[in-house]
Amino acid sequence: MSKQWKCAVVGAATVGQTHVRVIPQLPNATLAAVCDVNPERAKAAIEKANVPGTPIYKDMAEMLDREQIDVVHLATPSGMHFDGCKLAMERGKNVICEKPLEIRLERIDQMIELSQRTGMKLATIFQNRWSDANRAIKSAMDEGRFGKLAWAGCFTPWYRPDKYYTDGGWRGTWKLDGGGAIMNQSIHNIDLLQWIAGPIKSVSAYASSRIHPTIETEDTCSVALEFASGAFGTILGTTAMFPGMPVRFEIGGENGTAVQENGLKFFKFRDERPADAELLAKLAPKPPGAPGVASTAAAVGSELHARNITAILAAWDEGREAETSGPESRKAVAIVHAIYESVRNRGAAVLVK
Repeated sequence: MSKQWKCAVVGAATVGQTHVRVIPQLPNATLAAVCDVNPERAKAAIEKANVPGTPIYKDMAEMLDREQIDVVHLATPSGMHFDGCKLAMERGKNVICEKPLEIRLERIDQMIELSQRTGMKLATIFQNRWSDANRAIKSAMDEGRFGKLAWAGCFTPWYRPDKYYTDGGWRGTWKLDGGGAIMNQSIHNIDLLQWIAGPIKSVSAYASSRIHPTIETEDTCSVALEFASGAFGTILGTTAMFPGMPVRFEIGGENGTAVQENGLKFFKFRDERPADAELLAKLAPKPPGAPGVASTAAAVGSELHARNITAILAAWDEGREAETSGPESRKAVAIVHAIYESVRNRGAAVLVK
């Protein structure tokens, strides 16, 4: 019998509401409490998720003192993740943190060290790893079906209105967001890129805010890549392309090419297999529907979050590290930091550390 994990959500804004909604639906988790500096926001999230009676707290320390909690889900602004993680782990709680794990590498290293010292588990939400299309591409890469890799890239051609930044208060700031379209929106695809195509050796990048003059950070960034394998690549991240288009991930080499864009769009190899056609049919791109996450942050779905959280808890239940453990989650942030260093140096190549 697997453990029933008692989970608490800290931060009940957009993505926090997803956690509040998902946790009660999982077979191995229960929602123990919700904490937010604005209790009315926590109340609204609980009502929306139809979990009446869930305790609400304004102060995280008080919640940890009063409730029986196994896992703290941090859905606070990115630059506040370290403080929440430290408080939780020092109180003997495991932590599942929304992406990015933190905005500064030195804080991430401290979080990893804290996890090792306290024995508490640490993992990040990178839910796009649990997309069936992305899993199919990853499996093909692991099986060597692409052969010698030539190129891999990811594109996040999204749009956000000025209101997205002004209402959030922390978005588009260096202190709490840690960057703009690359650190916040594109980091999912950056994680996929390094997970599937392998380590990124160096980056060369240009960025600026093209249509959001009030934010501190970039709303558009273009990056050229060199992978450790010798392959090349590209990253595009923007919130300035109205009306917003689906994320695209593409990878190819001497023996095959695959494209994921709202589903498995292309999947072709020299060693053709009957299962390939079946995958293409099963995972075909969905037709355009209502405005999605490309144009509004509120459109974040819950299915992939559910898969991600379930996998994390199952790994911990078996005594394993989660697939998106602290050290693994650090990789995407290291790439982002190298990108920003290159931007500051007018596109000079920067090694990823």
